[in-house]
Amino acid sequence: MRSVPLALDNAEEAGFKRLIDYWRSKHRGGKLPARRDIEPADLKPILAQLLLIEVLREPLDFRYRLAGTLSYDIFGYDLTGRRVRDIEPAAWSEMVWQSLATIVQSGEPHFVRLDFETPEGNRRSYRVVRLPLADDGQTVDCILLISDFGLQAAEFRAHLDAVYGSDKDKKD
Repeated sequence: MRSVPLALDNAEEAGFKRLIDYWRSKHRGGKLPARRDIEPADLKPILAQLLLIEVLREPLDFRYRLAGTLSYDIFGYDLTGRRVRDIEPAAWSEMVWQSLATIVQSGEPHFVRLDFETPEGNRRSYRVVRLPLADDGQTVDCILLISDFGLQAAEFRAHLDAVYGSDKDKKD
């Protein structure tokens, strides 16, 4: 799996544009918007695609605070309350963790394409926008995300199950 940086202004998907424009509209005097500035009702058409990750300190870590319903279709369980490093595959979660740590340090948004190969050798990718939020306008304490999961949810879930086993297999 690899992460390819993209220019935020080149995000063409309607849901991405909607969220980026909304996030930018919530900036206060050049400062980052706070979590309290984000109104879920304003984002109703894209709620299923959204994730909100809480930044934990001492030591730095990340926990899913809210997860749109599409994430359940992808991962097969609710991400809410789980730490990023608890999600399989470990290589993927570590790459995500490192990206989130960079956002916390820089206060800059990320738009990336994540490329991976299925067990059958098919190359796939999806794109994700990660937007920092800060109650004080500069210390990142949450990160708002939207993904397009370039695959259909069921196909992406099948790929994860093929590589890492399904939740049902793990319970048996």
